[in-house]
Amino acid sequence: MSLSIRTSLTAATLGILLAAALPAQAGGGLTRQQNWAVLYASVVGTSYYADPLPEEYDFERTLTAVLAQESSLCNHKRGLDKHSYGCGQIRRPTALLVNGKPVPVSKLQHDDALNIRLAARYLSYCMQQMNSWERGVICYNKGPYRARTMKDKEVRKDTYLSSVRRRMQEAEHLLAKLDS
Repeated sequence: MSLSIRTSLTAATLGILLAAALPAQAGGGLTRQQNWAVLYASVVGTSYYADPLPEEYDFERTLTAVLAQESSLCNHKRGLDKHSYGCGQIRRPTALLVNGKPVPVSKLQHDDALNIRLAARYLSYCMQQMNSWERGVICYNKGPYRARTMKDKEVRKDTYLSSVRRRMQEAEHLLAKLDS
């Protein structure tokens, strides 16, 4: 199936899910936008981005945890470094890598659906490049070179990885609420 057809199907599925699943009031202490981000990440996370990854990488939950860590589920649209944007805190060179063409900063910052799809592509890319889930997550934050060259002890003590692990538990709870 072509990328444009899959994207269209994902968008249509998301529209149906949004209409059926989002409550009038945001649940679990999340804003409406954060609820939307969890829902969209779950749709994207179960789509073709994760197909070639090992099942134990739990891509849907990992993606949701990364988005929670990076932007508090789309709550913060500009990184502290002033060079990363949107839900996944994507940088322009990263967007170019996974999109194949430049993406304007305004789209990275304000088009949440695009940003989450790019974040999913980059996370998938990182996980395919690394030899473990841990290094794949670190790659998302520090880049492939740093993730590949870190000593095992540095990986075990990495604060970003620890934060994503904690967020994985939150993501499991949030995704379970979608299923109920």
